Order: sequence, then structure tokens, then C-alpha cells
Amino acid sequence: MPSINLSLVNVALDSFGLIVTLIIFSACLSEWIAQKRIVFKYFFLLLVCTAVALMGDIVAWLCEGHPELALWTLVSNTIASCAGQLAMICFMEYLRCNLYQGSKAVAVTVKLFRVLCVASLGYAIGNAFFGYAFLVSPSGHYVHVENELMVVLHLAFSILSFAALIIMALCATASTKSSRASFVVYTLLPLAGIVVDYTYHGISLTYVSIVVSIMVIYTSIYLQRQKMIDEQRNALMLSQINPHFIYNTLSAIAAMCDISPKQAKSLTVDFARYLRRNLDSLTSENVIPFEKELEHVECYLKIEKTRFREKLNVIYSIDCKDFYLPSLSLQPIVENAVKHGITNRVEGGTLKIATFIRDESYVIEVIDDGVGFDTEGVETNKPGHVGIENVRSRIRSISKGRVNVKSTAGVGTRVTIEIPVEKGRKA
Repeated sequence: MPSINLSLVNVALDSFGLIVTLIIFSACLSEWIAQKRIVFKYFFLLLVCTAVALMGDIVAWLCEGHPELALWTLVSNTIASCAGQLAMICFMEYLRCNLYQGSKAVAVTVKLFRVLCVASLGYAIGNAFFGYAFLVSPSGHYVHVENELMVVLHLAFSILSFAALIIMALCATASTKSSRASFVVYTLLPLAGIVVDYTYHGISLTYVSIVVSIMVIYTSIYLQRQKMIDEQRNALMLSQINPHFIYNTLSAIAAMCDISPKQAKSLTVDFARYLRRNLDSLTSENVIPFEKELEHVECYLKIEKTRFREKLNVIYSIDCKDFYLPSLSLQPIVENAVKHGITNRVEGGTLKIATFIRDESYVIEVIDDGVGFDTEGVETNKPGHVGIENVRSRIRSISKGRVNVKSTAGVGTRVTIEIPVEKGRKA
């Protein structure tokens, strides 16, 4: 029975890990470019360090057994070891920042963990010159050097890592059981890989185990975002079921039936269109044409105009409308301007809706001269501001755009939505 070439097995494992890492890296990089900011900084750095470690390990295994490439074997192994230590630092920093914020015990533990990793980093660099951990034989083979210092270092690393796991799990009082379970998976996989590599030198699993953890983390991030979108949709659904608005509209229609039947009929049609558009929008998973969103807003404003008459003036300045945006992105902002801005003034006011293209972005502006508010001391749990935050989050996550709010008490409010042209063209 032919023997298994462990070098090729390790190259195959590392290559698989590198491909997975680069795919996830590309997805994160695309999001960074679209949003012009790194959402998970340490996770992004973890991907970079892991990719470097995997490439170094692949080169080392390919050079294994070739005397003329002995120097490359040593250098690539050193690079892989250093990148692996940096990856572990980024790994723990990611967990600290995204799962266990605000704990002093965790902060101290991570600092100790970081010190140990830095010491291990120096140890790996020093080995390239002194060969006290591993060396390359004249035949070009990678050889472990067993000594007490190496044993102590690995034991200290493992003990402190497991101590960090226990302390972080105990201090994570605000986290859920599922997040704790995920954390255990994140941590145990790389540690298990380190233990296997230390006890059995024929196969390299440390970097592959880190890749598996990265896959679990990325899946967790994706699921969290889907959960956030679902929660936003539920919150949006609840916000659109406004019994006061429905009651007031039906009361206005009833009052008009005797005085102006034609106007009552027209208002009933507008109200029916408004309700239908609300229901259609709530079940829409994708972005919709701006023109449809504008029609929805027009129906809403016709109803409110009937109720408030001269107190509500509307101006449209639509320079472009051939683009897409998430459903119910504009209507909640307009409704907020009418309910909390204009109609709170005794004399009423004017609402302006404008669209145009600026700096490779579709821009929507909703401007009112209502009562305004202090953006510094605003309470985000108020209904109107919850609606704005909901729209801001959905615009950012779905269209990679942004929402900016400028308001001055007693002067008015300007809400600006910017959607990148390339995202606004997607149906």
C-alpha cells in the first residue's frame, strides 16, 4: 500500500482554506468599498493575517524535501508562524469588541493574551536565526526541535487561552446562550488545531481550523444581519398600522359624504391606494422603483392635504426618478415631517420633496419648515425618530446608501437620502 504524501495533503488543506478565506475577504472588501467603512475591523484583519499564514504554509510544504529550497522553507514557515500569531490576536480582539463589550475582566484577559501572542511572535522571529523551535535539515526537511522552552511556551499559550475562554464566558452576562455557544466554537477550533499540530507534526491543522472558525463567524454575521432586517421589517409593519391615521381618514370621508360626495369618493380612492401600497410594500423583499414609492407618498399627502387644507403645502421638484430604493423608505420620512414638523405649527408650513443626481449618487431631499428639533438631545426611542433610524438602517444595508438629518428647533428639518448610482440601478 503506497504511503500518503503528507506534504500534498497539507497543501490541499491549506489551498482549500485559502480559497475560502479569499472568497470571504472579497465579500467583506466589496462591502467596505460600498459603505466606505470597515464594519468589522478585526474580522477584516483576521482574514488578511490568515491568508498570509496559509500562503506561507503552502510555500513551506511545497519546498519541503528540496535541499536547494531550504532557505525558502525556513522563511515561509517563519512568515506563516508570525501571521498565525497576528491572526490569533485579531481573533480575540474581534470577540472582545463584538461579543463582550464593557467587561474589565475580559479587557485584562485579552491584554494578557496579547502579551503572550507578542512573545510568541518574537519567539518565532528569533527561531529563524537561532533554530530553537524548528529548523530545516540539510536535506530540506522541516524538523521540530524539542526543548523545555518550547514545551513551556505551548503550555502557557494553551492554559492562558482556555483561561481566557472561561473568563470571557463567565463575564458575558449580557449575551445569549447561542452567542456563548458560538464563542466556544470560535475558540476551541483553533486551540484544537494547535494541540494536534504540537502532538503530531506530520499534518498541519492550525490554519485550517482558523478558517473553519472564520466560516462560522461569517455565517453568524450573515444570520445576525438577516435577523436585523427581519426585525426592521416587523417594526416597519407595526409603524404602518396606524389606527389613529386610519380613524382620522375614515372620519374625514364620513364627514364629506353629505357635503361633497365627489371629494369623499376621491379621498376613498386615494385611501384605498395608500392601504394597498402599504400592504404591497410590506411583502416586498427587494428594492422598488422610486416612481412607485413616490406614488405612495402622493396618496398619503392627498389624504393629509384633505384633512389639514391650507396648513399643509406640498412642493415637488423631481429631476430624476429612474432609480430603485427599498420599499417604504420615503413615505415614513414624509409622514414624520407632516406629523411631527408641519402640523405642530399653528400656521402650518410647506413640505418640499426633491430628487437629483450629485457625485455619482441619487439624492432625495425632504425639507419642511415645521417646528424642527434639537438633533443633539433627541431621544431616539420617540416614534418619529425610530422611523428615521429604521429607514437609515435599511438604506445602508440594502442599497449601501446613507441618510442624513439636519434640523433646527423652530426653523425646520432637512432629510437627505443618498443612494449610489450603481445600487440605484438594480431592480
